[in-house]
Amino acid sequence: MPITRRTFTAVAAASGAALVVMGPEALAQETRQAQGADQPRPNDLKEDNKAKLAKEPFSIGAPARYREPGLYQGFKQDKGVWVVSDGKTLVALSATCTHLACTTHWDPVKQQFKCPCHNSRFSLEGINQEGSKAKRPLERCSVRLVQTQSGVEIVVDPTRRLRQDKGEWSDPAASAPLT
Repeated sequence: MPITRRTFTAVAAASGAALVVMGPEALAQETRQAQGADQPRPNDLKEDNKAKLAKEPFSIGAPARYREPGLYQGFKQDKGVWVVSDGKTLVALSATCTHLACTTHWDPVKQQFKCPCHNSRFSLEGINQEGSKAKRPLERCSVRLVQTQSGVEIVVDPTRRLRQDKGEWSDPAASAPLT
């Protein structure tokens, strides 16, 4: 059945009136519910879930601080970076999920990073787990050793991110030696 100009005008007017009365977000939510969509869309994500990656390089201290293998969480909140050490090498993973840019959280029980927005999961190394919405690993932030007056320090540059799927994890800037 072809749509007439009169029908089109009536539907457009009703949609416009609904938008004014309900507000754009309520109308969008109602439309998604009517379509059976149960996943939040990028614009629906709360601001507190959005990752806040630092916008300039910053020091995380001397390499000796990271000789104990494990996850160092002290830079996640303010800088948006996870620091991971295997005892010999250090990497700085962006805490930003590669699916829709939410901030990942560490699950100590399952020993993995988890995205609260769509349940993507990543190993301690940043590799996306099977069944995750994220189709690629977390990005690594560039790291380098810098000589300062007080000794050698590790500087993380979150403005330069390296992707595993582009072969950039083999770049010398993708990790820093701790020895």
